[in-house]
Amino acid sequence: MIPGTLCDERVFRRQKRALRGLAEVVVLDYRKLDRLDAWAPQVLRSLPPRFSVAGFSLGGLWALELLRLAPERIERLAMIASNAQAANAPGKRKSEHLRHLWCERGPSAVARQVKPAYFHHERCRRQHASLVHDMAIKTSRKAAFAEFAWAATRPDGRAALSSFGGGLLLVSGAKDRLCPPLWQRAMLAAQPRATWLELPRVGHFIPLEAGGRLNQALIGWMRS
Repeated sequence: MIPGTLCDERVFRRQKRALRGLAEVVVLDYRKLDRLDAWAPQVLRSLPPRFSVAGFSLGGLWALELLRLAPERIERLAMIASNAQAANAPGKRKSEHLRHLWCERGPSAVARQVKPAYFHHERCRRQHASLVHDMAIKTSRKAAFAEFAWAATRPDGRAALSSFGGGLLLVSGAKDRLCPPLWQRAMLAAQPRATWLELPRVGHFIPLEAGGRLNQALIGWMRS
């Protein structure tokens, strides 16, 4: 499982517990992320010959990089509140803005700025605010800047999806402002065999905002 931007293994706490007994769950750690060209090959060297991968948000972009590098090793792929679009100019400007904000005011300021877009329900935002903030401030500067850089430079992943023969699960929130339904339909067009679960009245932070429904989807995906 691969977390999202400024997240760590705690974002998947409920999912890891739900998948116990179905899989040996490994949550990747961004603390070793510095060089963009080296991290994915390093991750592949640490994983079994065959594995399934679930990526949340930025983690989905990294999952597609693993798929590009080693398609024969991936049995299943789950894209959670993510997308396969190539980096674009607005995204690059956003990444540069977050980098400058981090330099000027620190990770807390970055967390405060992006948090409103993460959740559809204000109640959920308040409920999970402390965790989102704590994950951000415990992300190293080196890892954070590498995460921003990957979001701003990642290639288009739709070709990798179109040739993928394993089980593909797309889980998205109908109210997600960061990875909207249009981008989910683009992945489905690239790989029509995919299963797409769109959660009504859910925003971007699906593992926290709709953890139970995500758990059921992942259990079915692992059993498929």
